[in-house]
Amino acid sequence: MKVALINPTPIDHYSPCTRTLSAYLKQHGHDCRLIFLPADNYTTRFQPGYIKQMQQSLVDDLVGLVEDCDLVGVSFLTSMFDVAVQATRAIQKAFPGKPIVWGGFHPTTMPQQALDFVDMVCVGEGELALLELVERMEAGEDYFDVRNFWFRKPNGKVVGNPHRPLIQDLDTLPYQDFDLADDWTWDPETATRLVKVEWGFFKNVVPTYPDRNGDLRISYKTMITRGCPHKCSYCGVAFNHDLYKGQKYLRRRSVEHMVGEIKQVMRRFPEVGIIHFQDDVFFSTSTEEIQKFAEVWKREIGLPFRAQCSPTTINEEKYAALIEAGLCFTELGIQTGSAETMRMYKRGMTNEQLLKAVNIISKYKDFIQVPDYHIILDNPWESTEDVMKGLRLVCTLPPPYNLLPSSLIAYPGTEFFHKAMEDGFVTDEFNQVYRASFHVPKGSYVNFLFFLCLFNNFPKEIVQFLASERFVRRLNQRKYDQMWGRMYQYGELLRKAQRFSQFAVRGKLLEITSLRELKRVANQMK
Repeated sequence: MKVALINPTPIDHYSPCTRTLSAYLKQHGHDCRLIFLPADNYTTRFQPGYIKQMQQSLVDDLVGLVEDCDLVGVSFLTSMFDVAVQATRAIQKAFPGKPIVWGGFHPTTMPQQALDFVDMVCVGEGELALLELVERMEAGEDYFDVRNFWFRKPNGKVVGNPHRPLIQDLDTLPYQDFDLADDWTWDPETATRLVKVEWGFFKNVVPTYPDRNGDLRISYKTMITRGCPHKCSYCGVAFNHDLYKGQKYLRRRSVEHMVGEIKQVMRRFPEVGIIHFQDDVFFSTSTEEIQKFAEVWKREIGLPFRAQCSPTTINEEKYAALIEAGLCFTELGIQTGSAETMRMYKRGMTNEQLLKAVNIISKYKDFIQVPDYHIILDNPWESTEDVMKGLRLVCTLPPPYNLLPSSLIAYPGTEFFHKAMEDGFVTDEFNQVYRASFHVPKGSYVNFLFFLCLFNNFPKEIVQFLASERFVRRLNQRKYDQMWGRMYQYGELLRKAQRFSQFAVRGKLLEITSLRELKRVANQMK
């Protein structure tokens, strides 16, 4: 059977769920075509209520690519809802009756809504479920009882089937499908046509990241885990914990299985020079397991790598072992400096634990690139004083660091989704949630103060002075929000330009993702 898997994704084409689904279907004798649609080429996408839509030429190419496929799957997050609907309707118009299934986190949390657009929805983990669906369809058998699926039968009746157990042994799954045998994507410069992916093209669009010496290397992204130990109220992980209640949700591949994947990648694409682990909490295992990973990695792979961590999972023994193995970059979620907000977020940590983790990272600053620290802004339930606690915490962090602020979006599947509507903070679900900008905080004075902290050489004493009560009381008013938002945008453009010049002065190649960010911010302000 021939299956097309469609995924709106950033240009790096990192889509472990889709690529593992494809590999699993191929492992069992089925053909699979991967089609990636733009997720970051909408130059006006940060305007409130902007509906993301592909150009017609892209839609036409997509329709042509699925014509010879027996089943079409569309996997997406909430932020790509509009593109998923556009793609689905175009296929349905061209080929009435062609089976289309939705999957991914948004359809998992909103299966009833999904059935307004398609007749099949995969809820939760997809490998075993999709394979069973494909084989039943190929055999001409009834498939309306396949677990992990919701169906709308021809008579209109809705069937929501129970879930099968999670795959506990991740080593039984194949590596991500990077054969590039039948991959299709868009031209990143124009986003007007779908083109077949060859390595010569692909290596020029995947991110390049600096190693310890600042030399940019072509990256490969993967994960060693599935799941997360935390149940943060702003994240959809808590939904999955409830969906699979009673089962072990955080699962980890063996070091040997992961090393096998990287060796395969190195043989196939010898130009890959750095590995980026995208796990929510790479450090969420024992010190002994991390030390084993470090030992095997150093002996068998030897490439530099990047990883994310959370303050409650990091310790110096783990970090020192990973540094010795080649860790060259770390991300850390701070999120807030307020104990009250921390409890609201169900983060289960204190500022003392946070600072301990930051100090461990800072201790090894000579061995890593500048770390990224994440913080959440635009929380409608948070008082101004709680926000300022976060700012004061940021001002105490040892530099250098990159601060990555983001807006709190009450996505479906999070604890805040229904609460935001009940409390009147969301009155237009599609425009305020589905089409909201996660990476660009709203214009406000306090948000602008956080933005100033992005510049490590900007004196924190000035930030603290501007954060005094008299300035906040006078300037943090809605009538000034547009002005602060515009200053934020111009400042972001300046920061990207500064980053560009740093690479240019040192004679390095510009990180391609930085160039796209620079263009995107410039387009926003036209």
